[in-house]
Amino acid sequence: MHDTFLNQNLYEAIVGLCEENAMGKITKLVITVHTHSHISESSIREYFADRNSKLIGAWTDIVVEKKEIEPLTATIEQIDGEKNG
Repeated sequence: MHDTFLNQNLYEAIVGLCEENAMGKITKLVITVHTHSHISESSIREYFADRNSKLIGAWTDIVVEKKEIEPLTATIEQIDGEKNG
């Protein structure tokens, strides 16, 4: 359940960063989550697909690193992508 909120917060943060940087497509996304988190590449893909987001697709390399960080948090380590237009 808590990972649902984390997924939502990640989604909002990623979309916000992409809007700020006029990024229309994410080619690589690297995030760090707690070792017991259920956040995964597939859960991120599903969350974006459920919201009809065009930022993430088959072209996106998603890496989820699990480390001993604060539970229920995530760190966006890297976002690479293509500019709009």
